[in-house]
Amino acid sequence: MRLSALLLATACALGAPALAASEPLAPGGEAESVVFRADRLVYDADGRTVRLSGNVEIASDGRLLTADEVGYDQTTGRVMARGHVVIREADGSMLTADEVELTGDLKDGVVDNIAVFLDEYARLAAVRATREAGARTTLESAVFSPCRVCTEKGQTEPLWQITATRVVWDQMAKRISYEDASFELFGTPLVTIPAFSHADFSVKNQTGFLAPSAGSTSDLGYFVEVPFHWALDPSYDLTISPLIATEANPVLKLDWRQETSSGAYFLSGSYTYDDAYDTDGNRTGAQTSYSHVFGRGRFRLSEKMGWGFDLERTSSDTYLKRYEISDADRLTSRAYWDWRNGRSYASVSAYAFQGLRATDDDALTPIVLPEAMLHYVLDEPVYGGELALDASLIALNRSRGLDTQRLAAGVSWSRPEILEGGQAITFFAEARAELYRIGTADPVLTPGVEDGDLLSRATLYAGIDMRWPFVRQTEDGFTQIVEPIMQVVIAPYGDGPDGIPNEDSLSLEFDDTNLFNPVKFTGLDLIESGPRANIGLRYAEFFPGGGSLEVLAGFQVRLDDDPAFENASGLGETQSDYVGRVTFVPWPGLTIVNRLRLDKDDFSVRRNEVYIQGSGSWYEIDASYLKLESDPSLTGLGPREEVSLRSRLYVDEYWSVIGGARRDLESDQMIESRFGVAYEDECSFVELGFRRRFTRDRDSEPSTTVILSIRLKALGDGGTAAPLFEADPYLGAENRDPQGFRSF
Repeated sequence: MRLSALLLATACALGAPALAASEPLAPGGEAESVVFRADRLVYDADGRTVRLSGNVEIASDGRLLTADEVGYDQTTGRVMARGHVVIREADGSMLTADEVELTGDLKDGVVDNIAVFLDEYARLAAVRATREAGARTTLESAVFSPCRVCTEKGQTEPLWQITATRVVWDQMAKRISYEDASFELFGTPLVTIPAFSHADFSVKNQTGFLAPSAGSTSDLGYFVEVPFHWALDPSYDLTISPLIATEANPVLKLDWRQETSSGAYFLSGSYTYDDAYDTDGNRTGAQTSYSHVFGRGRFRLSEKMGWGFDLERTSSDTYLKRYEISDADRLTSRAYWDWRNGRSYASVSAYAFQGLRATDDDALTPIVLPEAMLHYVLDEPVYGGELALDASLIALNRSRGLDTQRLAAGVSWSRPEILEGGQAITFFAEARAELYRIGTADPVLTPGVEDGDLLSRATLYAGIDMRWPFVRQTEDGFTQIVEPIMQVVIAPYGDGPDGIPNEDSLSLEFDDTNLFNPVKFTGLDLIESGPRANIGLRYAEFFPGGGSLEVLAGFQVRLDDDPAFENASGLGETQSDYVGRVTFVPWPGLTIVNRLRLDKDDFSVRRNEVYIQGSGSWYEIDASYLKLESDPSLTGLGPREEVSLRSRLYVDEYWSVIGGARRDLESDQMIESRFGVAYEDECSFVELGFRRRFTRDRDSEPSTTVILSIRLKALGDGGTAAPLFEADPYLGAENRDPQGFRSF
């Protein structure tokens, strides 16, 4: 705080006439300008003194000083402010004192009974303070705390504070140092520390120890993790997190993040040398290395072009679970370049996958190199509609099994129309051709095809989408919409030559999301052929208070069966199953969604999903229920029925209870359960968490984890800098990392 500069400006201004002001002055104004108001001004020409008294307010260069009395002695060069002294800076920080005195060149000063408010609650208080060189303040018999005191609840001391015989606040180095300090909890001394320091509140990325965590797991025993954040430069930093456990060798975790002139990236990894296990989860008696690395990078080459990468690799299938790093069962690494211009885009990508399930075979998992796509939308309308050109190239390579390359090109056209009666009609058409090269044939997947064979196929469809919404406004403020929908698609029969592999259309889920897709498959390898119609009805009601109810139901009819669909998909016959969705928002902040697929013959439930998501002043909830019939088209999965819940209940302003669970209803077994209690206020965070994992995966056995995390804000936030990936319209929401480099 530039206290001396303010008082110097005050002294220079005292020779000017007092301003008559009906309203109090506010901080601000142009640099070097000085205005003041007071009830009384007295100038002693003989004594060369000027005195302002009574509600004194002086504004200068963005600062505001208020006091009962301000005087300036031209003989001694002393400026004195007394009585309820308050100095407010333009940044919101504030200093209060009984008396402020500056001597000499007006850069050094002495303050009695000082209190410096660093933010809303954080403050430094002392019996006496001395300011040197305009940037170094020494406080005697001082106390620091970021906690507020709730006197209305009978609280007389902050939750925690630090007392010290001497505190030095170096505003140039942006650091606060303590001598002969004591850490107190509710005014009771707990720990005495001869000396320590921390960055002041203006530093957002600081070097220092972060909040430790401790606990126990069935795999690791008791453990403690103490991260150290090293702010090497404003553009890059390193976090070192050693984990010490009683039942496992130490683990070293590293987090590196860096911002560049074109973007940002982070790398997160770990390493340990511990007992080796066989495929059955038994110790072999030897030891081996375990490690992992995660990373993400996003960079811009220009306003429309960029590139990036995602990195996910581990040395062992079960290492991430055993050391509580991640529950993922598949890791994906990629590198990409992309270009965007309005609705047109192009990209070139490469993918590598690592399956972590016991049934995964890395030799059969493809490396995708390259995957290139182009989608170009013409600027000018064609026959009153939008014309888009698409092209793609993909190559899949395996250590064992099928290798394929596919080149595809197509053109699509659509034209929406709104008729006088309010009917919404869209005409659409698409033509596409594909060329496949079978690099290494597989007699099971591509019967009758030899290595190096070329296969080609052309597809064409056209159709019309018709919607007729009826809208009604009720007298009590409800809005109701009834909308019949019909989509007719005309396409030839046939799926092309035998032997075309299916790589990108393995998973088909017929539901409300693709009911009105002209082609139900997500990829290009399988095509939907023959004439068909998609029929549905949508009802929506919007409540005056902001809630809503929406219901969508429909089905598909076709002239003949399509052999591309399995019967279990619900699309294997001339009439499909019935699909629907109910979305209920009883009030803003809570959403309930139910998605259904009913058997076309007996209306039995073949697929049922329920999602509940919401947050309010006293709760956060994320719950789901899933029931699936066995479907060979979904990579051979059997029937599934599962329920999960994650929730947080706020007991009061500070306390919350966290709970969650996943249960496999098909096998009647728990998968995971969580429970925790948390306390958080403006100056501290404490959480005690319990987790039980009931599943076994080779050497990763069912485990119980208990973790205690304690964070004293303002002392342990060194690594909580601004997120690495800021909100960037170019990057897109899927590429942002709201939690920075500690997102795993």
